Amino acid sequence: MMKKNKVIIKINLVILKVAFRQFILMLFVFFGQLLIAQNNSLENDKLAVDTLFFSDPNKALEISENQLSKAFELNDTFHITYFLDQAGELNRKAGNYDKAIAQLHQCLKYKVNWELKDLSLTHNNLGKTYLNKGLYDLSIFHFLEALKLMEIDNNLMGQGFYLNNIAAVYDLQHNYEKALEYYHQSLNIKIEIGDSTGVAASYTNLGITYLNLKEYEKALFYNQKAYTIYHQLGSPSKIARTLNNMGEINLKLKKDSEAFYYLNKAYSMDSMNDDNYLRTNIISNLGRYYLKKNNTDSAMYFTKIAESMALCSKAFKNLKDVYLLKSEIAKSQGDLENALIFLYTHISYNDSLLNEANIYAVSEMAAKYEHEKKLRIISEAQLSISEKEQQIEQQKTNIFYGIGISVLFIVISIVFVVLYFIKQRNSQLLHGQLTLIAKQNKKLEQLNFTVKNQLDTLQITLEEKENLLNNIFSKPKTIELPPELLALSKREMEVLSYLALGWSDDQLAEKLFISKSTVKTHLQRIYSKLSARGRTEAVSIAHKYDLLGES
Repeated sequence: MMKKNKVIIKINLVILKVAFRQFILMLFVFFGQLLIAQNNSLENDKLAVDTLFFSDPNKALEISENQLSKAFELNDTFHITYFLDQAGELNRKAGNYDKAIAQLHQCLKYKVNWELKDLSLTHNNLGKTYLNKGLYDLSIFHFLEALKLMEIDNNLMGQGFYLNNIAAVYDLQHNYEKALEYYHQSLNIKIEIGDSTGVAASYTNLGITYLNLKEYEKALFYNQKAYTIYHQLGSPSKIARTLNNMGEINLKLKKDSEAFYYLNKAYSMDSMNDDNYLRTNIISNLGRYYLKKNNTDSAMYFTKIAESMALCSKAFKNLKDVYLLKSEIAKSQGDLENALIFLYTHISYNDSLLNEANIYAVSEMAAKYEHEKKLRIISEAQLSISEKEQQIEQQKTNIFYGIGISVLFIVISIVFVVLYFIKQRNSQLLHGQLTLIAKQNKKLEQLNFTVKNQLDTLQITLEEKENLLNNIFSKPKTIELPPELLALSKREMEVLSYLALGWSDDQLAEKLFISKSTVKTHLQRIYSKLSARGRTEAVSIAHKYDLLGES
């Protein structure tokens, strides 16, 4: 009996261990799914920032900064650096230079062991931010750091890009000799790798630098070379830029007819040109042409258009030039008071340069460099699909959580039910065993009573009675119910007792109100527990221990 209970306890422990392991496994799977959902959320927000970077930079900045905390919680270095880079660049564009610098420096700390190209992009963003803030030394330092990384990586395209940026900073400082040095280095690399667009941009930059140095023939030469390449590439805005530059240079050379030809041709491309900064400059140069021709009405007409466009696009370099032109027009008309007012307004604007590096290399070309790696900007439709997928993933996570709790509840319920039925079975087994023992005791008492009565009728000595009793009870003393019989359930004991009477399977089924298949099941269990090889051995055991049923 104790051995049987130990087996049952072991079975219960095994069941509990299995249930506990299943529960732990479900917890791991659940938290794994939760982590995947959070990573999917970060990836979807990365997708959103990619899409909105140009179309809605304020929204892109809000998403980048909101997702930083989640990326930090997950210690997801990839998304931490991505959102820091994007937030830094977007804050730069928004004029939040100090915040951008803090975010980009923090990004550098996380990128210590990253690929050189990724690390150089953060240095590039810092260089642009310091440039916007007017800290030229720090700007050049970070552009040089990016250049060193590209040299280590043997990345010629990157080297040409950062050499161009360094030249642009020197250009802004009016350190034209140094600017020419870096522009020529950049040009040589671009020629080596066959970057036609980059070569044309370098020609444009060199042309503007020579214009600032008042070396007009060289300036015209490089702009003509740029124009030839852009014309072959079919780039309207860049063609218009070189035409405008050649028109401005010819004005300096006092070649008015050539200047008007180039400026008018650039102006005719206005519908194909989406660069408001350039459009404003072209119109302003046309105003300057008409002023040189003493046509002040036409000059003022174009100047007012240029002023309106510059105010709308916040093109301060354009406004600086426009107010200088308005001052000269007012002076030519004898309106010295307004001429002085416009001149003071002109002086109030910071100096800048109209060159390819300033417009593209230092700002848009950096974005182009990043986004060429991505090959394309993801459409708004893809973003919408991604958001829906994120919602579906969240719903799946919630459903999985609900299923996990339900399965856990079911497992616990099954364990309790199994334990209850085991307890009931043990109770029934104990009851059957007690009943059998009581029956045997009753028979023993009857035998004892019968023997006593018979002895009382006999006229024998006490010693003879004792010997007789010893002979009678010697056999029963050796007969005790074995564990095999005690292991039988109440129903199995009942089946065995009727089996001892010689009943067939059909009779057993009819007598006990059970099916024949159930009878066979009971018999198989009886044979197994008694280690009997069949009906005959089982009946023999039943007779041996007087387990006869009542017919």
